[in-house]
Amino acid sequence: MKNMLHKENKRNTTSFQKSNALFLIVCIMFYSCAQVVTPGGGKKDITPPKVVKYTPDSAQINFNAKAIQISFDEFVQLKDLNSQLIISPPLKTTPDITIKGKTLNIVFDKKDTLKPNTTYCVSFGSAVQDITESNPIDNFKYIFSTGTYIDSCKVKGKVENGFNHTSDKGILVMLYSNFNDSVVYKQLPDYFAKTKEDGAFQITNVKEGKYKMVVLKDGNANYKYDGESESIGFIDAPIDVTKKENILIDIFQETPKKLYLKKNTYDSYGKIVFVFNRGSDSLQINPINFTFKDNDVRFQYSQNKDTLSYWFRNIDKESLKLQLKNGFRVMDTLEYKLITKEEALKSRRNRLALMLTNNFNGNQAFDLNGEMKLAFNHTIEKMGEDNLYIKKNGDDIILKEDTVIMKNIFHTPFSVPGNESVVAPFDVKFKESTKYHLYIPSGTFTDFFGLKNDTLKIDFKTQEEKFYGTVKLKVTIPEAKGQYIIQLLDEKENIVRESIIKAEQIINYNYLHPQQYKLKLIYDDNKNGKWDTGNYLQKIQPEKVIYYSGIITIRSNWDLDLEWKIKDDK
Repeated sequence: MKNMLHKENKRNTTSFQKSNALFLIVCIMFYSCAQVVTPGGGKKDITPPKVVKYTPDSAQINFNAKAIQISFDEFVQLKDLNSQLIISPPLKTTPDITIKGKTLNIVFDKKDTLKPNTTYCVSFGSAVQDITESNPIDNFKYIFSTGTYIDSCKVKGKVENGFNHTSDKGILVMLYSNFNDSVVYKQLPDYFAKTKEDGAFQITNVKEGKYKMVVLKDGNANYKYDGESESIGFIDAPIDVTKKENILIDIFQETPKKLYLKKNTYDSYGKIVFVFNRGSDSLQINPINFTFKDNDVRFQYSQNKDTLSYWFRNIDKESLKLQLKNGFRVMDTLEYKLITKEEALKSRRNRLALMLTNNFNGNQAFDLNGEMKLAFNHTIEKMGEDNLYIKKNGDDIILKEDTVIMKNIFHTPFSVPGNESVVAPFDVKFKESTKYHLYIPSGTFTDFFGLKNDTLKIDFKTQEEKFYGTVKLKVTIPEAKGQYIIQLLDEKENIVRESIIKAEQIINYNYLHPQQYKLKLIYDDNKNGKWDTGNYLQKIQPEKVIYYSGIITIRSNWDLDLEWKIKDDK
């Protein structure tokens, strides 16, 4: 009996062990099948997929198929297809593009009809990749023709921003066989391509002939120009695609035709800020429910006149209604709930007070040729006389002449870019590497609301002379060709110095900080002292801009002579 039980237990144990082993083998096989891994010990796969078959064949003529199949030598995937796919000429409906195993399927929409006698190029960019290592097939294309031959002309070039020569990826470069100006608003292009990051483009497989050429930063991806909300560029005359040449196109954004209010804020007592989509010289702000005295209202524009600060005082209403007009056109009617001056003086969040800031302090040396500036958060009504001074080595320098200059400025308040403050410049010449002390007693300044400043004491030191470098620039320009704007820029394209010239001239740049600079020239065709954009329908290109070929490196205590010859190649 014991032997029988022992044999039975042994059989059960053996059976259990076999079952566990079988279960373990099945789990390992399932886990192995569920994961795609790179085989260990081998080299990493760096080879992109290869096409083994096209159906129909690539470069097929007399094409009339409804679908295309492209088979590869390994499993593939599509990545970022929406931004990579380009079909030129464009179709009304994007084909259905899918991957099944090693095959890429392209199915055309039944309602979309291919043009007769036309070469099509379906470009995938780098969207087709293998599954294991995501190796892409760069610049992968499928080409076919509905006619009897493949068109082979191509157009290449570069698109640059007309103002600063920067480049952008994804700008549409479009060709039209229809030369009508309205075509960019109404029709899809006959051919198109998109720029790379450096602005370069190439349109291939174009039919011989002449074409209208337009570039577009297409905000809504409809392949049409939707007005000044999008940037545009164009070539003045039709281009002949049989000519082998690189085409440079400036892209620009047109000045908006209609002026509108973007936003308005009333977040401080007696001041409303209006921000518009562009500047205007014809703005009017008319109170509807109150009549101000002439000296109780002030207007303060930003440099580009697209921002207007409206200051007001001595109003006894709980609300203020304003009508905004541009010329004779009423733009808007707005109403603001007002707070009293007493409430504003007691407010914790935004207390009414005259505040003063400056552009010189003890943290850094003040430029020898720098303009001392005091900035106020309110417009200034008046300034006390002979009580503002600067001390040097114990001696007082009374700024009597500067006081007169400042008082004249305060009669006509103005603002600086990005800041609604009034700015008062001092015309003071300082000695190098010298310590100074500025003292402004309380009550020196009285603002628009009758508030006075607190006492201000500032210690600062001027920079030493040898810290700076200089540039002597000789500019040679074509004779009697108009007016030019010369700008010295820092590395971030901020204007350091600006000059307007009409003939050959030597410009001296003194007191330059040791750093790198650029030189920029603007063809000021309309002589208004600024760069102007273009207009598509009026056939106006943006004013031409060129840069000096090299970077200018300034070192301390260095003098540099430069000559810039401007060619008459406009």
